Amino acid sequence: MEGETDAPLGGALMRAEIDEQPERWAGLIPSQRDAWERAVALVREARPELFAFVARGSSDHAAIYGQYLVQNVLGIPAMLTTPSTHSVFGTTQAYPRGVQLALSQSGRSPDLIATAAALREAGLPLVAATNDAASGLADAADLHLDLAAGPERSVAATKSYTAELLAVRTLARAVAGASLDALAAETADAARAARALLDRLPSFVGSIVADVLDVQRIVLVGRGYSMATAKEGALKLMETSGVAASGWSAADATHGPLGQVDAGTLVVALTASPGGRESVGDFSEAALARGARVLEIGPGTVAGATWSLDAASAAHPELVPMLEILPLQLLAADLSVRRGLDPDRPLGLSKVTLTR
Repeated sequence: MEGETDAPLGGALMRAEIDEQPERWAGLIPSQRDAWERAVALVREARPELFAFVARGSSDHAAIYGQYLVQNVLGIPAMLTTPSTHSVFGTTQAYPRGVQLALSQSGRSPDLIATAAALREAGLPLVAATNDAASGLADAADLHLDLAAGPERSVAATKSYTAELLAVRTLARAVAGASLDALAAETADAARAARALLDRLPSFVGSIVADVLDVQRIVLVGRGYSMATAKEGALKLMETSGVAASGWSAADATHGPLGQVDAGTLVVALTASPGGRESVGDFSEAALARGARVLEIGPGTVAGATWSLDAASAAHPELVPMLEILPLQLLAADLSVRRGLDPDRPLGLSKVTLTR
């Protein structure tokens, strides 16, 4: 990993990258106004009947958010591609008129590049949003958007993930007719809310991390836009602390995951998004009845929750995932360090995964 020999120890990189997110968000649109205008024009000119996302890992969670958002905002079907269809099986489907958005921190994974190239050959123009303008994915794109997150040296993606969420939201809303100035102002508001949240998070996370230090199973539940947060939060906890964590839609969680909930389980209930809040609450109350502890990230609607943090319920519903992931990122970092691990360098993982 770049900078590996001289990087600080003990999660310093991950914590620093979590903390700098508000400032990175604020620069996303102003730093490349011309590229945003051209990306919006490209999507409009394509007159898409389908919007396809190309992504892996954390970026795939941003794509899940994008799938909901594009369908709600643009009113057209959105799909998550299956890269192995192209890189392993070597097949390409016939697509209706559409456009693709490839999301990647590094832009270097061979299967993503192969998938994007296959879809482009099938007639879908390629917009790529990466954190490396010199990457292979950026070079292959009809239009590249820089995530403007700055160098990300911790293996666990934090600021590049939230930058992807904002990039997806900006593109969808701008194509739908919102002005870039208005979107930049909304992003600046979200950045201020994030800064206020990050300033109070260390004391909150510090107050609960000792109580969950020995937890072996964490179930995260959300709905709609927050399903992406459930999956991304689970990934951060798994890769940094080795805990068995899983992220679910509350609508699916009662069809199996509830069966593994017991007195040793931590349930994270994502209730900030108004859509689906009731089903998240229902699952959480069922988990409490089975002896689980519940961390609610939301407005305090889960009766009997062990801990509650209102991180994002005042935000626009489309911006909730950018804010509610922040306490989970910091919890993952602190839990890892308290367990004697280094979240900047999780065992067996590298910053760039070259999946074929």
